[in-house]
Amino acid sequence: MFASLLFIVSGSAVAQTCTQTVTVSANDNWPPYSFRSGEQYHGLDIEILELVLKNADLCWRYVSFPSSSRTFEEFKKGKVDIIFAASFTQERRRFSEFSVPYRDEVMQLFRHESNPLNPLRALTPTLSFLSKSIVAVNRGSVYGEAFSRIMQQCPDCVVDINLATERFDLLVKKRVDYAVEDLFTGIYLINRDPYKAHIRASRLTVHKNPVHYMIRPGLLSEKRLQQFNLAIIRNQAAIDALIDQHFQRLLSGSLQVKP
Repeated sequence: MFASLLFIVSGSAVAQTCTQTVTVSANDNWPPYSFRSGEQYHGLDIEILELVLKNADLCWRYVSFPSSSRTFEEFKKGKVDIIFAASFTQERRRFSEFSVPYRDEVMQLFRHESNPLNPLRALTPTLSFLSKSIVAVNRGSVYGEAFSRIMQQCPDCVVDINLATERFDLLVKKRVDYAVEDLFTGIYLINRDPYKAHIRASRLTVHKNPVHYMIRPGLLSEKRLQQFNLAIIRNQAAIDALIDQHFQRLLSGSLQVKP
């Protein structure tokens, strides 16, 4: 456990009075959603999560693992209580409870500037042209039925890479034709070196779906789970305002992540 654990920190929950503390999986380097600066976590999903947990009268501590697949393993072992930004699947439902959704996730296709995407193709609802390309994706992410068919028809067309920066590095070096990336993460990266000179966002959205909190079964009583979901529902306007603030900061290039 100690060899694989990258970092644990008790957030501002220390100053909060509550009767239950939950262990949340956070990412050390996933701007603008979750990143660590010093001993503190920051980012859009961190701000939303802490808003919800405070309103649900829950304290928290963060834990970080090197990949989403490792996070799911620790979740199944009971060493992680909550995972944020999770897409619902029937497979995951077998080992997890899901909250109500709290925001949408948009998976966009990114390309090298020298690899123009035909505008007509970009507006076509099929992704079949990707079966003749090499596409970098995130291991463990959900990309929808259309992209899943591409993966089944041409498994060699898809390369699983853990980090967004690694996927974009391959794109810069033209070792892959495209990368599928969360829209906010992609915008953040293409405003920075070495990506801004080489990588462009296409107009093709690969998948859009709501994301939830995955909650370890048995962690929360029925009353607590209802309280958790109500904390999301009642604060949806505040959550939407946070999303808009971060989006505007991304467009302006003002979001900075300090090590």
